[in-house]
Amino acid sequence: MKEERGQVFTLDMFLALVLTAMVLSYSGLAYEQARHAGERLSRFSLERIANDAADVLVKTLGEPENWYKDATTLRVLGFAEENDGQPVPSTVDIKKFGQFRRLLHGDNWTDPANENAVNAIKKLFGGSEKFEIRLLDENGQELWHAFPGWEIGENSGAENSTEVVVVRRLISLRYGSAIRSTTGRIVRLDVQPEKEKENWLYFDVYAGEAKAYDWYIIVQGERESGNPHVQIWVNENTGNFDYEFVAATDAPEQIYPNPDLPATHRVTHGGMENDPTIKSENRFPQPYPGTNYLYLKFTAGRWSWLQIYVVLIPQCSDWGEASTVIQPLPAVLEVKMWR
Repeated sequence: MKEERGQVFTLDMFLALVLTAMVLSYSGLAYEQARHAGERLSRFSLERIANDAADVLVKTLGEPENWYKDATTLRVLGFAEENDGQPVPSTVDIKKFGQFRRLLHGDNWTDPANENAVNAIKKLFGGSEKFEIRLLDENGQELWHAFPGWEIGENSGAENSTEVVVVRRLISLRYGSAIRSTTGRIVRLDVQPEKEKENWLYFDVYAGEAKAYDWYIIVQGERESGNPHVQIWVNENTGNFDYEFVAATDAPEQIYPNPDLPATHRVTHGGMENDPTIKSENRFPQPYPGTNYLYLKFTAGRWSWLQIYVVLIPQCSDWGEASTVIQPLPAVLEVKMWR
């Protein structure tokens, strides 16, 4: 009887151990399944936020629709270009992106004066600060990027995360509002190519724009019977000119200021408002409703033409990007989020 009781006890212990092992095994499996489900849910949530944010950015004007003129009024972020009061879907107005980029730059992101705008931006990204926006050209090369607290040469931190979501939207990068003023095409119809003509090009700089954007002059010209030649003064019409353009046979385009010109024209980051060639008192001394101007003197052979633009691009941009602003550009908006 003792042997039988021992056998029963051993069998009971064995069955108990088996059941315990099975319970632990299923518990571990359930835990793993729950963990994977949680990870999938977390990633799905991140993907949904990034997708929704991308759609809002390229399909809406934002609220109010002119928030880029006074970023403190921002309630809902939107980059789309406006036409007759309605958004143009799948477009990005470079002026809106420029103001957005300014708000995220360095200490601007933590400046109490920008608290309202910063909260509106974070709300679009689910309250997170772990996001980055990039604008890419049609070849996938980066044009501009922005993330909270960005500085030149720094990375966003996404590269150190194990969970990163990237969403892209095909867009047209619209530069219409980035052309502040243009002369239109100036054509010489007379037969006195040596005769000098003058012109004036007026433009306004609104509140906050001098810091949000870099300002450039683009000169285009073409010869038929003589090289067009123009001299440009910024906010004055006496003394030495600030810039000079002479069109060659193949009708090049020139951007001012241009780092490739002599040393006094070199501006690492910033347009003519930072160019030492221009007298300090003439670098946009007239905030709106004052008016800034270019004074132009030019000569050209008959049928030659010139066209001068004043354009703006997001601050700290490569100066070469200024040449793209005079026509729409196929591009990609990329939203990146991580945890």
